[in-house]
Amino acid sequence: MTQQTEPESQALKVLFLSSDTGGGHRASAESLAAQFELLFPGTTYDLLDVVTKDGLPPYNQLVQHYKHLSAHPQQWNLVFKFSNSRAFEFFFDVSNKLLCEKAMRKSIMEYNPDVVVSVHPMMTNVPISCCKKISQESGRHLPIFTVVTDLASAHCLWFANGVDKLYIASDECRKLAKDRGKVPDEKIVQIGLPIRHQFAVQADLLGDRMSPKGVAYQQKVRAELGLPVVDRKTILVMGGGEGVGSLSNIVDSLYAEFSTQGIDALILVVCGRNEKLKANLQVRDWDTVIEKYHKQMDRSSSILSSFSFQSCVSGVSISPTLTTAGCMEGSVTQQIKRILSTSSLGKMSSTNVFSDMHDKDHDREKITRASSSGILLPTTVEVNGGDNGDEKAASDDGSEPIASLPTVDIPDSQTKTKRGDVTVVGLGFVTKMAECMVAADVLISKAGPGTIAEAASLSLPIMLTSFLPGQEERNVDFVVDGGFGKFIADKNPSGVAKEVGQWLIDDNKARVLSLAAKKCGAPHAARDIVKSIGKLAHKWKELNDDRERLNKTAAKLKLGINSFDEDTVGTNTLLSKGSS
Repeated sequence: MTQQTEPESQALKVLFLSSDTGGGHRASAESLAAQFELLFPGTTYDLLDVVTKDGLPPYNQLVQHYKHLSAHPQQWNLVFKFSNSRAFEFFFDVSNKLLCEKAMRKSIMEYNPDVVVSVHPMMTNVPISCCKKISQESGRHLPIFTVVTDLASAHCLWFANGVDKLYIASDECRKLAKDRGKVPDEKIVQIGLPIRHQFAVQADLLGDRMSPKGVAYQQKVRAELGLPVVDRKTILVMGGGEGVGSLSNIVDSLYAEFSTQGIDALILVVCGRNEKLKANLQVRDWDTVIEKYHKQMDRSSSILSSFSFQSCVSGVSISPTLTTAGCMEGSVTQQIKRILSTSSLGKMSSTNVFSDMHDKDHDREKITRASSSGILLPTTVEVNGGDNGDEKAASDDGSEPIASLPTVDIPDSQTKTKRGDVTVVGLGFVTKMAECMVAADVLISKAGPGTIAEAASLSLPIMLTSFLPGQEERNVDFVVDGGFGKFIADKNPSGVAKEVGQWLIDDNKARVLSLAAKKCGAPHAARDIVKSIGKLAHKWKELNDDRERLNKTAAKLKLGINSFDEDTVGTNTLLSKGSS
């Protein structure tokens, strides 16, 4: 859909404050810049990493360390939680204002911008002071805006109160802005996360992806992308620009599960810079993958058969025999029940509670750490932030409490089912991500805010498999509470595959997920944010120009020139001639 530019639009000089600590900040800046060029023709823009250029160590070295930290989640968690405190916020702001403000102010002035837009949490408070002093020195107000590029888990440094406007994407960020930054409601604008213009274009063309028109457009896009098939269920698997995460294991489980369940599917794997994985997918022995999968399921089945779920309901074994068979101790069971009924991680999927308990080498329970509690949980926890904290959490269908632990269905590897026709395609860096998401029926990804916002804009259900502790935790709740996806840890790839398989064969479930995603999406957020910023920037530009004219007139008056403008000068000249 072609966007109409406003007739009164004028060119602006925009300065974005950003940093390459992850791709999201730069991507947001570029999506906003593209909208400035569309809506305000002739606009020019620059990107400035003022912290790296003029900041103090270790902050000015964060870009260098980001890749390492993001690959080591526990180290990232430590840094995030330490810095996301009032004490650190105070120290960071005071030290940088005292030692770096002058240099940062000089750097900003070199660009002579009409408006400054920060898309990075470390570039809010001190740049606000810089813009304030520039305004005082120049006599022209330099507006500065913050666009928060986190979806729900936002760092406290985002919420500096001195900005002209603060743009956010969620209710969670609004609460943080008011509680942590004391930002008044009149300065907060909730629109959505700015994403690339191509997603807005594709969202308009796709419409309702579950309608006949939407399905036809989806198949058209698949053909244009050159996919090997256009009429199969398609899964898009992503692990970030570096191709990180347990992509390989997830792909193996998807292939084996779909083949076993007779689901015809196309699996698109975005490998990024992981050329080794891309090459391996081309030559992988998929028959061996299926064979290993069946052996793992059979092993899980034999181990689970020794469990007496009824004897474990209360967390206490009824007999010594059952204890040796593997009944969980009461204290552990009760701890898990309490966490599942009260924490943000929410309910456990009854169909996945004990699936894939044993890995293929050690036959030991796989566990993952609940980020908010530090207590060990099975990797197949279904994240659901909607719990009300009741003692007895309901199972997925709400029919019985989790304490009863209903019997788990274990796939029988000997069951004769038509083998699904599954094709795996490894991709490198993708330049047409919007089209790929249109082509997909399900997205499997980490909980990056930009990826979630892009998927929601195209009403695409999403399975989350990992997140950066601290920064991305609440993004999981955003998806699950929004009703358009689930979280199953990438340490449990078979659980991921089983759940996604259910989505593919249940059209009603797929429709519910898709409609929920559409409701949470904001494909035109970048356009709406830029319209708002541009309108305010032009108002300030007009006021600044008027103020300059008034100041010049006042200066003339002080010199005895009693004319306010050219018309007045002409009138005075005529009067003087007439009197002579």
